[in-house]
Amino acid sequence: MHISFKHGFAFLCVPKTASTSIESAIKGDCDIIFSGHPKVKHIDAQAYSSNIRPLLPHAKRIESFCLIRSPLEWLESWYRYRSRKELMVPKHPNHKNYTGHLSYNEFVTAYLSEAKPRPSFAWLKSQYSFIHLRNGAVGVDRIFCMDRLDLVSEYLSHKIGRDVFIDFENRSPKRISVLDQTIKKKLQEHLAKDIALFKAVRKNGELTQKSINMD
Repeated sequence: MHISFKHGFAFLCVPKTASTSIESAIKGDCDIIFSGHPKVKHIDAQAYSSNIRPLLPHAKRIESFCLIRSPLEWLESWYRYRSRKELMVPKHPNHKNYTGHLSYNEFVTAYLSEAKPRPSFAWLKSQYSFIHLRNGAVGVDRIFCMDRLDLVSEYLSHKIGRDVFIDFENRSPKRISVLDQTIKKKLQEHLAKDIALFKAVRKNGELTQKSINMD
């Protein structure tokens, strides 16, 4: 999470949505930076609304924003990210999340499993859950689509008062991901809320909290 008092924005970093690229573009313009450990960097809407926003001076002037991406691409990106070679080493602190030994079908099947607890590599908080509050309302003022970084650049350029260029960083390793159609259908059903939200954002280019909560 990055917060700028001067420019009036708070960037909530939804995992696997180009957050590292945006952080690099705006870090010099921010007063508060939560970075490093994933639990610190990826503070969700509920935590921001309950624990951080109430402490900010002139909080009403600060507009929160985030990005989302195609839910199916988002999950595949997690699979590829957790297949990176360094996680293969048993002594790595996140070795339990390694997916390099799994097919994509096996990974998604584990992700969809109702077993408690699910394997660590298959435990992921959805984009929909990240953005929504416990009461069901959207907890972010403005949502952009990851495949429209041009709109994010325009938004930030207007907020900051200079040209903001965003370039992709921290790409996951390439890996062929083939998903059985039966499993894909179950996955689409499981991520129905995420897919609906993503389609709405992509259709409009961006969505505001007010427009979503009025629907």
